[in-house]
Amino acid sequence: MRPFASACVLSLLIGPLACAQPTASGSSVLAKDAHLTVPVWGLEATQSQSEIVSSDGGFTRALRVRIGGDAADSNATQLTLPNVARVEKGDVLLAELHLRGKSDSGGPAVAMFLFERSTSPWTKSVGASIEAHTDPARFRKSVIAFQSAETYAPGEAMASIRMAFGRQTVELAGVSIVNFGKSRSLDDVQRQAVESMPLGDVRVTLDTGKTFQTMRGLGGNFCQPRYGHNEPMDAVGRLILDRLNVVHARIGVPLEVWAPSPGVYREEGPARAALQQLELFAKRGIPTVASVWEGPTWMLPGAREQSGKVMPKERYAECAEAIAQFLVKARDAYGAEVEYFSFNEPDYGVNFKFSGKELADFIAIAGPRFEALGLKTKFLVSDSANGSNLAAHAVPLLEDARIAKYLGPISFHSWDALSAPDSVYRGIADLGKRYGKEVWCLEAGHDAALWQAESPWDKWDNALRTAQAYARTIRLTGATLMDYWTYQDNYPLADKSGTTPYPVFEVMRLMDGVFAKGSRVVEALSSSRDLVVCGTLGPNGGRVSLLVVNTIGKGRATLSGLPKNAKVTGTLHQANQPPTTLDLRTDTDGRLTLDLPTQSVVALQAG
Repeated sequence: MRPFASACVLSLLIGPLACAQPTASGSSVLAKDAHLTVPVWGLEATQSQSEIVSSDGGFTRALRVRIGGDAADSNATQLTLPNVARVEKGDVLLAELHLRGKSDSGGPAVAMFLFERSTSPWTKSVGASIEAHTDPARFRKSVIAFQSAETYAPGEAMASIRMAFGRQTVELAGVSIVNFGKSRSLDDVQRQAVESMPLGDVRVTLDTGKTFQTMRGLGGNFCQPRYGHNEPMDAVGRLILDRLNVVHARIGVPLEVWAPSPGVYREEGPARAALQQLELFAKRGIPTVASVWEGPTWMLPGAREQSGKVMPKERYAECAEAIAQFLVKARDAYGAEVEYFSFNEPDYGVNFKFSGKELADFIAIAGPRFEALGLKTKFLVSDSANGSNLAAHAVPLLEDARIAKYLGPISFHSWDALSAPDSVYRGIADLGKRYGKEVWCLEAGHDAALWQAESPWDKWDNALRTAQAYARTIRLTGATLMDYWTYQDNYPLADKSGTTPYPVFEVMRLMDGVFAKGSRVVEALSSSRDLVVCGTLGPNGGRVSLLVVNTIGKGRATLSGLPKNAKVTGTLHQANQPPTTLDLRTDTDGRLTLDLPTQSVVALQAG
């Protein structure tokens, strides 16, 4: 896990439903029409061209960028607009952008909006994917509410609009950022924007004859010993194990405690707690992944919890031995055979940083050593910090014949689930198919910097966006397993005592049923990108389940493709309201109509 950003992203067509501007006064962060005067950076990197064109759709002029080639990184071609006014840490800001255009493949143009420091370490306050309408002649308005992660003098921050998402034509108009300071809360700005944007009438179509991956189900991370705790399970973890269907667990190996010096292994404190976790999961029949975050300084030079640390290659064998001895101890003394191992987010370096080639070299040493010790543990492919970085990091591993027999599923973390373009997440599914590998998401969440917000865990917004991230990730990436970050008191589902579940806990219970072990994901299409849906078919042709996440204002969904004349049950959750039990029935054509409150989550079961 690593920090990223928090945002509320809202989009709609220009027209009678256009979003009202917040009423409280705010100051402009960008120069007027800056997107029309600042040159686009990196045009040559993607054989691209830019020009200012006469426009319509409510705008006199727009920036048109023709992306002519592919790039490894989306920031290869981008527009960077400096802040011209001071921004304080914690200020509430509202960005507005209008986008239209299409890709060469025929789909809508896509871009990514960020507000970030203009120099290293490029601290990001927000990162959000924006998408044009399917009609390339019409602008789509995106509204993004966020808080500043730092204080910036003029010129120290920038709004970045990344456009290197393949060959496409992008037109950008009406770009602005308003700063409300501390005069309004983020919740208030988000709420007013959402309420002014009704979902309207949406069509949802299921095709249970078109099936995709078979789900292993939902699991979670149990990583408190990785953070120095001496107890294997806290109150939140016990609640989860008692009340959710935990099909998988990922634990953290406190390598810095276990291996304080070369060849010395200490079964004490957090290391013993991690081993006890593995024992507990083995007794419950829950398969496990063991991951390493931090290492001892003799192995991994640098400050404690410093990201991006590189282990000298001459330490590879000693590191592999330390990990192997931990796994042997788990097997022989605690009755726990760990299924897979990974370094946490090695692409980013939390805290071991490996290129794909370097990690392959490490596995080429560690794999045979594991095998010699009779360990069945294999290595996850990458376990990257997000979906956007996965392919570049994973392909060198997947292409290396030396380590093929030691590799397990492809793994990534979904911290960019609400910001990465659809094409990036679909590319993960394509990667799995190309190499014949399952895809796992072993840190499932929507915002790696949420811990920096003020008391976010019991908020409905956290629950809503968790459901949105799960539905989008499963539907697009082909993931068969989702491990929530975390099932202990870190991004918690309940209060510290484990007696008061938060709204996100109830949403996880809903999703437990929709994505149960053995269920198959089916095609589920929504006519609106603001209504996120994902459907499954139960084992052996069982019941049809559907997760429906309304991310904006109230509306109505007409569902088709359900069993005919079937009883449909479900639960609806929304902010500040008790859950509503639904008792419905489809018509003779397998259709039903569902009223959806503002920013609501619904789980349905039919048949």
